Amino acid sequence: MMLNALKRIKILCDPDYVTLALAVSLSLVPFPAFSQQTGYVEDLARKAADLRLHEERGWKALLHYGKSIRGEDRSKIDDKRFFLSPHGRTDPQAELEATLRSFFLADSKDGQSSICRFPARYAWLTEHLTIDQAELPAASCSERDKSLGAIDAKSAVLVFPVGHINSPASMFGHTLIRIDGSSKSNLISYAVNYSAANTDSNGLQYAWKGLTGMYKGYYSLMPYYDKVREYNDLEHRDMWEYSLNLTTPEVERMLNHIWELQNIESSYYFLDENCSYNLMFLIEVARPELQLTNKAGFFVLPTDTVRSVMDAGIVEEVKYRPSQGTRIRNIISLLDPDARKIAYDISFLEYDPAKVKELPLATVEKIKILDLATGFVQFRFSRKEIDKNTYSRLYLKVLSERSNLGPAPNGLYHNDDPARPDDGHGTTRISLGSGVHRGKLFGELNIRPEFHALLDPDQGYLPGAQIKFMDTAVRFGAGSEPVYLKSLHLIDIVSIAPRDTFFKPVSWKVNTGFDREMMSNGDEYLIYRLNTGGGFSYRSPFGGIWYALGEMDINAGSKIRSRVAGGPGFSIGSTEQLTPDLKLLLNAGGYWYGLGDDRHSLKASLGLNFRVSRNNSLNLESSQEYVNSRSVSDVLLRWNYYY
Repeated sequence: MMLNALKRIKILCDPDYVTLALAVSLSLVPFPAFSQQTGYVEDLARKAADLRLHEERGWKALLHYGKSIRGEDRSKIDDKRFFLSPHGRTDPQAELEATLRSFFLADSKDGQSSICRFPARYAWLTEHLTIDQAELPAASCSERDKSLGAIDAKSAVLVFPVGHINSPASMFGHTLIRIDGSSKSNLISYAVNYSAANTDSNGLQYAWKGLTGMYKGYYSLMPYYDKVREYNDLEHRDMWEYSLNLTTPEVERMLNHIWELQNIESSYYFLDENCSYNLMFLIEVARPELQLTNKAGFFVLPTDTVRSVMDAGIVEEVKYRPSQGTRIRNIISLLDPDARKIAYDISFLEYDPAKVKELPLATVEKIKILDLATGFVQFRFSRKEIDKNTYSRLYLKVLSERSNLGPAPNGLYHNDDPARPDDGHGTTRISLGSGVHRGKLFGELNIRPEFHALLDPDQGYLPGAQIKFMDTAVRFGAGSEPVYLKSLHLIDIVSIAPRDTFFKPVSWKVNTGFDREMMSNGDEYLIYRLNTGGGFSYRSPFGGIWYALGEMDINAGSKIRSRVAGGPGFSIGSTEQLTPDLKLLLNAGGYWYGLGDDRHSLKASLGLNFRVSRNNSLNLESSQEYVNSRSVSDVLLRWNYYY
């Protein structure tokens, strides 16, 4: 046994055997190839560092880098899955190197390679570093190639659905990007959307969560037809389409980046990191030299994004797509009340459409009645007010009667396009004014970061809608204090939506903040207020809006008898566009604080706004208030500058 062991040791120690064994062993270890690939990656990393590619705006746009409140560069995306380096959110160089190295990691599974996961980063680095494709491991990306290939990206359009007056989540309007392919019909295109995942309908709750980033935002890609149906048909929101002069390679770059963002979350902030600001990154990825996000202000709203692309000179054409509701209201405006009632009754199966031809009316009036009935039947079905079978029978019957009347005369339903969103005033307002309060002269500085008030010019905005955040007024030169806070409205939302025979929205309001108010002893103090209410509004005979709201007002302050007081109230008013540049706002209201105080108040106010230019207007405001047996008057003239 010992002899056999010694023989084995002798064989293993034989130089020829050792050489052969070593050669075989080394041939089984892929060390030379690995060393060569590692060396190539290191060369690329050094080249990227020498070129300082991590400082290029194109790279930072791919990572969604922007300035933080402290002025530091960091990504606006929170999701760790978006970064390959643990420091990628704050270190663009570390993320570039990690991304570069990940391309050379072999992965045999279809779609698992980072080349598939980050096609826009891969294309950008390949272009700037001239990466040798032969050095890369094979990567199969069948799902990505199939999905993006079906979209057939050729051009891009920025779409602006106007605000939805009865939805606190949509009153600012919205922006999305449509990706058009070779087809002539844009309804089969795809839409890129960024929105908050929320189901809240309460205005205060939505505003608070949106202001504090408590919602998560996601990018999504969906058929454009679905968005048209959602905004244009269901929510009655007109849509503006801004065609961008991006080239096909730039649009493809944008689409590749959208693939990288699928299921990636980021904090949604109502006033800045919202649907509009985050869409700017997509346009920047397509054309980095635009630097849209770097030029954005502290707050960014949908109208700001529209103006940004207009100012950048990349808009080729602007088209208006009226909503189903706008088209219906246009026909309503052309009919007298009796004819409207017939169309309405047809829609509710209370009038036989076959009887329309027997009416003692001109053919064109019969056409309007049946066209109105057709549109409203479609509306009722889209809102699921009637089932499919009832809809089909009624719709076909109305269409049959309508077809017997022939085509509508040319231009019958023509209506001039409203003012475009980019034609409206800026969303931030600074006002300087002077007036008389209780017989004493005062000056006032008012700063409103966002967005639009009832008395502001309506061009480009929804009439009857008001959204104000952090609206602050400071007065000086009147009263016992040389400088004092007149008001600070944290949130002030008003939705005055006119009702008619066909549409019956509810008007509402909610605001909270601080106001200087007169108490029952005649002195004025700063109090905290929470006010909310609801009611109805209608079109006035002059084309404006009349409204009436029931309200609840809650006050808190050290000068209130029980420190907290509350009571019911009301407000009635009218907003009228007297001329294209002159607007009138009348309001009267009162409150009875039966809980916690013995105060009651009545107040009437009048406001006039004269539009000097797109971003300049002049206000004259006057009010008279009675608190118990005491009265106080206020007159203010101020200049408004919007930007």
